[in-house]
Amino acid sequence: MSTNSYPLLQTVESPADMRRFSRAQLKTLAAELRSYVLDSVSRTGGHLSSNLGTVELTVALHAVFNTPYDRLVWDVGHQTYPHKILTGRRDRMPSLRQLGGLSGFPLRSESEYDTFGTAHSSTSISAALGMALAAKRKGEKRRAVAIIGDGAMTAGMAFEALNNAGVSDANLLVILNDNDMSISPPVGALNR
Repeated sequence: MSTNSYPLLQTVESPADMRRFSRAQLKTLAAELRSYVLDSVSRTGGHLSSNLGTVELTVALHAVFNTPYDRLVWDVGHQTYPHKILTGRRDRMPSLRQLGGLSGFPLRSESEYDTFGTAHSSTSISAALGMALAAKRKGEKRRAVAIIGDGAMTAGMAFEALNNAGVSDANLLVILNDNDMSISPPVGALNR
């Protein structure tokens, strides 16, 4: 896959590279990243729509937060291809979901930017809260961010974590990526 079609994206080896970009450049980067995800997944297979839905969110998170020092915890691991591309794994995307290649999910042994290994388990808030409380106890100024989808918010573990987070004095941000879709259309009182 030629990087000539992605002139701005090819300059990003880590999120620190994109933190110097203007807002206009971040918008261009998001467009290039979206095209790169489309090109990559058309060759390897994988989760396409969930990743297209997190392009701008991923660019914004890595532009605002000092990753990997600040912790991003993805609840829906199969929507992290843009995250992988921006965190030094762009050139390995042709090996995505291939034997010996990049995992289709965050994998702690794969990158320091993958702070928690997950697929889709409603554990992001609990994990990020634990990281935030540990940082507080150690006197670190690191921030923890849980990115959870509307489908995962229906699980009891997410509510237990929110309940605990509400009474803790932790530097925790929970981002609800509410696209009104889980594996199938959402139903029930919480969705309504």
